[in-house]
Amino acid sequence: MSDSWFEYAIAPDGIQEDGCRPEEAQALRAYLRDEITVIEAAKEIVRPTEECEKPLEDLPNLWGVLQDALIQLPNLQSKIVELICSIKQRPDSGSVKNSSPRFWLNLPSFGHQWYDGNWWYYQNHWRNHPDTYRSPEKLAQIANIARTEALFVMVDADILGEGLKFESLARICDTLEDSKALLDIELPTVQEWLSHAGPMLCDLSRTPHEHYLLRSCKDFRRQVKEGKIHAVKQNERDLWQGEGGTSIERWKFWRERLQHLQNDSNLLGSTRETAKIALDAMG
Repeated sequence: MSDSWFEYAIAPDGIQEDGCRPEEAQALRAYLRDEITVIEAAKEIVRPTEECEKPLEDLPNLWGVLQDALIQLPNLQSKIVELICSIKQRPDSGSVKNSSPRFWLNLPSFGHQWYDGNWWYYQNHWRNHPDTYRSPEKLAQIANIARTEALFVMVDADILGEGLKFESLARICDTLEDSKALLDIELPTVQEWLSHAGPMLCDLSRTPHEHYLLRSCKDFRRQVKEGKIHAVKQNERDLWQGEGGTSIERWKFWRERLQHLQNDSNLLGSTRETAKIALDAMG
């Protein structure tokens, strides 16, 4: 975590208008270096927003530096999540009091900005462009996004939305139930979710929940036949022959699939090791 990282955050590619305020970067740096407490950091990092005339105008730049830190500084993710939770608990002060009700509690547009910035991750963009996502840097970014999500859902699911827990289960479905999955790219996301939120996901699977993100191959084929979705979707999640939604049977299938993958000699050793870690996290 060098000074240059924070200097870049203030003026990405030399463009100061695209960066956060110097005071925001200074507060974040001091906090991540344990020079100030999380409460002090939250107070200092929001001060410029509270003192400006239009608090919503530059807020995306503050969210941007925090979200960049979540993805680019993986060893500090837990601290950054804690800071964002502390910001959410801040009392509204200064100009934000007149901007919108419960300003900091709602973290205006934080979730939207996260999903917009990582759209490719949620659309499995690597399925059509695998070489783009196989660099060490991109693989690390994918794993860091998944870990961030898992950390958020465990401390405050509202920050990225209640639907995030179903997004996580959908990620597992796409990876372990689909013969087209690119396991070297996708399996690390499953491992991160199970390692950091496995018990929650297991509990969620014990109670039946229907959700469009958790459709099974049967569901896709039925909807194709009914003309509701494109025919290209009819073989999605083709390895799972059960019903859609959450179920302990589906959870058991994922376990069996990981057991198979950890011993599959056709896979890279790193992929087999990832499968083993994910399996161990299932308990």
